[in-house]
Amino acid sequence: MFFNRKGMEDKPEEVLLNMEVYACNSCNGWMRKDFATEDLKCPLCGNETSMEMRELPQINN
Repeated sequence: MFFNRKGMEDKPEEVLLNMEVYACNSCNGWMRKDFATEDLKCPLCGNETSMEMRELPQINN
């Protein structure tokens, strides 16, 4: 049996940052502050959101 471990060594380490997100008050929906809509409504159910801090992977855009 052969197991290829080469792919595991080539992966860069994931960087986690404390990010501001807007989380929905009634469902599990949330969005990063950088990608939030202007009215700050939940993209899934349309209800109000509140700001939270979460540890998330960095996105290169």
